[in-house]
Amino acid sequence: MKGGVAHVTIKPKKGFRSLRMDEEMAVVKAAIARVNRGGLVRIVEFSVMSNHVHLIVEAENSGDLSKGMASLNTGLGMRLNRLWGRVRPGSVFAERFHLEVITSPTQMRNVLKYVLRNDVHHGLGLGVLDPCSSAMSFGGFAERRGASKVDCVSVEARSWLLRTGWMKGGGRGLLTIHDIPRVTGVLQA
Repeated sequence: MKGGVAHVTIKPKKGFRSLRMDEEMAVVKAAIARVNRGGLVRIVEFSVMSNHVHLIVEAENSGDLSKGMASLNTGLGMRLNRLWGRVRPGSVFAERFHLEVITSPTQMRNVLKYVLRNDVHHGLGLGVLDPCSSAMSFGGFAERRGASKVDCVSVEARSWLLRTGWMKGGGRGLLTIHDIPRVTGVLQA
């Protein structure tokens, strides 16, 4: 990966509390904010499910991506261990991470729908944009055009694919909050 965008999925081992609980969400958001301040990667969008986290990440190269994700996993794992009061803390995550490099506007559009509306994919039936994601701050929904990342831990996109390229992909134009995520070509967790 050279100066691009990736869809990254991290997954804790089985048997832990839901990552969507208030305290766990606070820990996840703090870890995302900390990694974004580190400068190796830019976590632009995210969605937290009970047993996995989807991230849309920008990085200059695969080395920076690996280091940034390792930093996220390590910091997040330590903080979750502390929150859960694990007497013999160990690794929280089942594997390092799953990765899909995004190379086209259509693929980027599909990944944005998949990550931002992952609640729909998992049948949560929230009826609103998922508060355990960056969907509320995503400015590319027709109904929320120009939403701001001011109150969000994710950061503004720099890459062409994430800024405007995705609008040239299949479907063209802004997304709608009613778009159903496509699973084809997107790593499932």
